[in-house]
Amino acid sequence: VSITMSSPIYLLLVASFLAGTIAYKVPKATITINPPRSPKGFEVSIPDAPGISLFAFHGKVNEEMDDLSDQTYAADIVSARNGRWTYRNREQRLQPGDVLYYWTTARYNGIDYHNYNQRYVVGRGDSQTIDVKGPKGGHQPIVNNGPTTINIHVD
Repeated sequence: VSITMSSPIYLLLVASFLAGTIAYKVPKATITINPPRSPKGFEVSIPDAPGISLFAFHGKVNEEMDDLSDQTYAADIVSARNGRWTYRNREQRLQPGDVLYYWTTARYNGIDYHNYNQRYVVGRGDSQTIDVKGPKGGHQPIVNNGPTTINIHVD
């Protein structure tokens, strides 16, 4: 069987290949500074979707990366949890004004897709923890990730 470049089968194969390879775009990562239950650290995540089999994070703090091998943190995440592919760092203490330079990879239907040259500037309102005393003396921490107004009413 001979398939020429003008053949409908050839055109269908090329269209299928191109649709499968250019249709996926790695989602912009969500960055969480000082995640709940951790006084320091950060998380970088993307939402889970059918077809994703790996998420990779590569990053540096306060220093741009010169090339793809120039990173302080590099990890491959092989499973999603709670609907997200998440890189967790519990050691790095980030301060307001710090810059996280990073790139991510998602393996979608067996092909790696990248989101290069990303950066995240840590703000003053990225994370706040408030310890609230309950009526019976218990403590309940409230973690606020982001610039939020909190109104407290005391009777």
